[in-house]
Amino acid sequence: MDEVRKIGTQFKNYFKENILFNFEITYPTQEHKNYIEAIYKFCKSNRLSLILKGSLAKGTATKFSDIDLIILGEVDNFIIDDLITIYGNPVMTNLTENPKDILILVHNNNITVDLDIRNAISEDDLKDSLVLLKYSTNFIVDKNLSKNRAFLLNYILEKPNWYKTLRLIHRAVIKYLSNKIDTSYNLLEEIKENLFSLHINDLEYNNNFEDDIQYIFNRINAEFEVDDKINALFNNLFSKF
Repeated sequence: MDEVRKIGTQFKNYFKENILFNFEITYPTQEHKNYIEAIYKFCKSNRLSLILKGSLAKGTATKFSDIDLIILGEVDNFIIDDLITIYGNPVMTNLTENPKDILILVHNNNITVDLDIRNAISEDDLKDSLVLLKYSTNFIVDKNLSKNRAFLLNYILEKPNWYKTLRLIHRAVIKYLSNKIDTSYNLLEEIKENLFSLHINDLEYNNNFEDDIQYIFNRINAEFEVDDKINALFNNLFSKF
């Protein structure tokens, strides 16, 4: 009888730690669903807490929406390798500057993932979020957050400015296709300012998002060595205009 109670207690503790909270997600595409299922299984097998943020958590995602995730727990080289390639090799990778050190993975099937790997989560971060996996050993609620940028840079080398500008272009296009027009135009202005650091200052715009963003991309493509896969990624997005 004591052994039965022990097993029952262990099961309750496991269920309490590992419970999937609020797992009612409206997926805009099957690709979004496939990615969430893949990373959920991975985090579960590695006992990493997993929190979904952004439009998917709010139920407002479109087929072009990012997947915003926070991961809590100890990660090593092998885990980072698997996290980056869990859905195949991404076409583009980057670390954000504002906010700092979010890992961006852009895949060629309209899936873009923001992975925020850290040691704790704040109360503000928990607002409008879905806790998919929760482990008491690493689900730490604390306003004092820390990230290991040097560790991540072992995998995501510092990118040149033109590459970072392409990342901004991608973000702007995704926002535009998600009907977030004001945000997309604000990003377009930021992109135009960034062009000065690339010594591109002779462009003439007509203040139409679709025309200007393709015009800028084509100029960067002509000036720098843009990978064929990145070209294909953007051409596919531009075809949605």
